[in-house]
Amino acid sequence: MNDIAAGLFKRYYKGLCYFAWKLVGDSELAEDLVQDAFIVYLQRKDDISDDENSIRSFLYTAVKFAAFNISRKNKVVAKYWTKVDFREMDEIDLEHTIIQSEFYSRVNQIIATLPPSCQEICKMGYIEGYSNEEISEILKLSVNTVKTQKRRGITVLRSFMKPELMAFFLAFTDI
Repeated sequence: MNDIAAGLFKRYYKGLCYFAWKLVGDSELAEDLVQDAFIVYLQRKDDISDDENSIRSFLYTAVKFAAFNISRKNKVVAKYWTKVDFREMDEIDLEHTIIQSEFYSRVNQIIATLPPSCQEICKMGYIEGYSNEEISEILKLSVNTVKTQKRRGITVLRSFMKPELMAFFLAFTDI
C-alpha cells in the first residue's frame, strides 16, 4: 500500500467501521466490509477521481452496498439479521450515520492527542459510556482523579472543536 492509500486508511478506517457497524450491527463484519472497500478502492483507484471527497464518497458507498448485498444474498443468515436488527436505511438515515461516524472519528483523533492515562479515561467515559465510578474501579483510581482527567479531556476537545460540534458531542455523552 502506498503512502497516500495508507493515509486514507488511517484517516477513514475508524469512521467507516462505525458506519458499517451501524448498518450490520457486528463489529468484526463491519471491519471486514471496510477492509474490502479499501481493497476495491485500491483495485479501481485509476477509475476514481483523486479528489478526497470522491474517494471518501466511494468508500462509504462501497461499504453501504457491501452491507446491503450481504443482507440480500445470505437468505440462510436471515435469522442473524433479525437478531441484530439490520434494516435498510433511507438516504437521510445514511447521511446522519455518515456524519455521526465522521464526528466520532474526529473525537477519537482529538482524544489520541491526550496523555495516555487521560486518553484511556476519556475513551472509557465519553465513547464507551462507562460511569466515573466504573472507570475508577477498573483503573483502580479515585473518582476525583477520573473526573479531573475527564475535565482535562473536555478542555482539549473544546479547544479543537467548533461550539456547535461540541454541543453535539455533549448531547450524545453522559457528562
